[in-house]
Amino acid sequence: MSDESNAIGHFAPFGAFDPAPLAASGVESIGLDAGATLTKLCVRTRDGALSFASFRSPATDRVLDAVGALDPTHLGVTGCGAAALAPELGSDTTTPIEFEAWARGADEMLARTGQANDRPYLLVAVGTGTSALRVDGDSVERMGGTALGGGAALGLGRAIIGTRTPEELNDLALEGARQNVDLMVGDLFEDASDVGAFIASSFGKVARGADDELANEPSRADLAAALLGIVSDNIGLLASAYARAAGVDRIVYGGSTFLVHPQFADVAKAFGMINGMDTVVLSQGGHAGSLGAMVIARRESAAA
Repeated sequence: MSDESNAIGHFAPFGAFDPAPLAASGVESIGLDAGATLTKLCVRTRDGALSFASFRSPATDRVLDAVGALDPTHLGVTGCGAAALAPELGSDTTTPIEFEAWARGADEMLARTGQANDRPYLLVAVGTGTSALRVDGDSVERMGGTALGGGAALGLGRAIIGTRTPEELNDLALEGARQNVDLMVGDLFEDASDVGAFIASSFGKVARGADDELANEPSRADLAAALLGIVSDNIGLLASAYARAAGVDRIVYGGSTFLVHPQFADVAKAFGMINGMDTVVLSQGGHAGSLGAMVIARRESAAA
């Protein structure tokens, strides 16, 4: 686990969570982010320590068991599954808007890892899909988004090459070379030394057909690499465009997609550098929503 992750809290392995030690310490607050693919859990004990866990959605039984065992004083739930989950959790449950929860959680993560400052920034949440939010203090404005995200990568992987999990897709992509699938500028122009490695057309070599002398039959690994490349490239391009439209020069990325596809972070940072953006990839940004839901629940309770 990275130093940044340690600064934020303790992260249980995927699908694993033991509430007993936390219950013994006394639980003050819980935040839940019930997403389309994953359900994320954040627990704050009375001494201020944070613990996190995540499960495949839907995880209603796991969540109800955990909340029952931990008996928190404050409880917040957000995400697309919040409307169905909140009634099961009780009338005292706080249900913040997902974008607000993401922003507050990202702020908290930046503060805990020593990366916070007073400048507004673009928060890019890469989950099943992707949203771009302008965060300026307590103000949160959605700038836009894209249907491309971890869900698109997983679905395309299954449809094109038969992979069934994000991990399987990622492992295969690491063995491939996207330039065997993508048409490069250097394939089109002889004198392209400075930009020859740039992509002219994603999947362009496949489109040109087997009879073209430039086209070789791509392997499954090559297709996996190109597939992840087209998703991450377009997220990076859109993020830079949204940042310029938002009048900011800092982009903060979060989302569980970065955990299973770490090369997305390299692409995000590369696009940030090309476009003159200060780029931060939160090491555990997939939990920003659950952390933010917990923060908001505590604040609303204190204000009541």
